[in-house]
Amino acid sequence: MILFLLELPIVAMALLIIGTTVVLAWSFVEMVHRFPLAKLKPSFRNMLPTLGGAMMAGYVIFSALLANTIWREKEFAHQAVHQEAHSLSFADRMVDAQRYPELDLSIAAYAKAVTQQEWQTMSDGVESTSARQILDNLHRTVLTGLPGLPNEIRKTLIATLKEIEVARQNRLMAATDNIPGEVWLTLVMTALVVLCFSALAHEHDRAAARIMATLFGVMIGSMMFSIIAVNRPFIGKVAISNAPLAKLWENRLDK
Repeated sequence: MILFLLELPIVAMALLIIGTTVVLAWSFVEMVHRFPLAKLKPSFRNMLPTLGGAMMAGYVIFSALLANTIWREKEFAHQAVHQEAHSLSFADRMVDAQRYPELDLSIAAYAKAVTQQEWQTMSDGVESTSARQILDNLHRTVLTGLPGLPNEIRKTLIATLKEIEVARQNRLMAATDNIPGEVWLTLVMTALVVLCFSALAHEHDRAAARIMATLFGVMIGSMMFSIIAVNRPFIGKVAISNAPLAKLWENRLDK
């Protein structure tokens, strides 16, 4: 379901999520007015607005903390991609491409394997065997190949390849690091409870109940949209671009 939403245009996704929560909120209003609460004790009915307000405040805080965590994780993934691209570009500039063309071509081949193969599968936890093999060969080339390469440059290349490995692992971890099902269940269940309490608190006034249901529905839907839109950092219309890595091979392998 979430993957389906991520494939929608950003405006359509927002309208669908918010519209769904508003419809649910109105459904609770209609259910409450079909079954009046006349039999409930007045003391309990008077507690509903207070309880509903407290629960809404708690839901807002919980959603805000969750959204902040997700957005920070997306920034982490974005930094990992740029660090990987920067380190690859730095390694490429360190060596004379005319004297050591194998290094330049290997870096371009690795970047192509990542952007053309791994980018489509890493969100499912599957890394590209081709990219892995090319990077391993790069390590061997720098360690034992490139005859005549000064030791200082070789040491710098070895350190740069370690940075590429770290950035690569950070990117792969970020691609699969999304909200667990248990947290989603908590988010949805608490949203339904808040909408239910809102309907109960205004059961004496249908118009007021509908107004509050609309406001709460829009608020809860907006929060869910802000979380869903970036929950999978490499999937969807606001996904992180592979352009920094793609630039490393587009002007080389296609010459």
